[in-house]
Amino acid sequence: MPYCLACGTKTDFETQTCPSCGQAVRHRIDPPGDAFPEPSEPEIPWEGDDAESGADDAKSGTDDADSGAGDATNGTGTEESKPLAGIDDTLAAEDDRAVEDDGAGDAPPSTDPSGPSPFADRWSFGVAATYPVEEDYRPLVVGGIVELIALVLPVFSLVTVGYGFRLCGAVARGQRERPAFDDYGESLVGGLQSLLVAGLYGVILLVGGGAAAAVWTVDEPLGIALGVTTGVLGLYPFPASLTVYAATGELRTAFSQASAGGFATSGTYVRAWLAWLAGIVAVAVAAVLSVITLVGPVVVRAWGTYSLGVLWGYYYRSAAAEGVVPPAPDEPVR
Repeated sequence: MPYCLACGTKTDFETQTCPSCGQAVRHRIDPPGDAFPEPSEPEIPWEGDDAESGADDAKSGTDDADSGAGDATNGTGTEESKPLAGIDDTLAAEDDRAVEDDGAGDAPPSTDPSGPSPFADRWSFGVAATYPVEEDYRPLVVGGIVELIALVLPVFSLVTVGYGFRLCGAVARGQRERPAFDDYGESLVGGLQSLLVAGLYGVILLVGGGAAAAVWTVDEPLGIALGVTTGVLGLYPFPASLTVYAATGELRTAFSQASAGGFATSGTYVRAWLAWLAGIVAVAVAAVLSVITLVGPVVVRAWGTYSLGVLWGYYYRSAAAEGVVPPAPDEPVR
């Protein structure tokens, strides 16, 4: 029997319009009820175990959601807590970097006071000429200005002498990074330390020279011998004491047998002395040739002071590698 597809009313094959709903009849042999199932009513728990079961199901769904959120944040908690955790990690990393940088903004210079010298593969004069101006030429520019002022006020030379003293200590400790030049207070202290050692040897020369002059009036050959001896004792070990003081930072080691004495009686020290004399001659020639630039001599004077300090530090580090002198401390010269 045909049925109306709109409302399900039985019709015959000749009927064109459904008598019940008035829709055009499109004949269908099977009843339309199976094609249009009625929606089932939702089950609502109202009492007893059914209500508790529904609550458990809801709680289980919440736990599953929380678990999924935890997985999404790799076990670090909910998404709301993740930004805070990231901020904490960032702050912790910055604190670690601050500790590593020792509060100076840059990593501290590295030293290599024992074992093979880090400068052994380079010529001593090459290190002496380039080490003071690595990274920038500010030591030359400012040093030249300081030396120009020192022509009127000689005390200003302590700044350039002190920086040469610090360069000597840095190279003696195997420090490849040049000490900072803008710490004028430290350079002034280095200049005063150099002046102290020079003053002590000056006393030896003064006393010995006076004694030699007195003896010379009585016995000329003996007076000459005493004068030569005084000159040797006052001049020859002076660079050794000054270099040891710059390398160790301790005045007592500047006159100790193990450090200054061992250095002054070594073959390395003889080579250092000869190189020092050659360096003085080279600086003097450069100063004369730079007269045409007017300000050249004061710049060369500053560069020469730095370079000669580096030269002595170079040979002290070589002597430490040979076991002639104890290694310098590993604390960097900043």
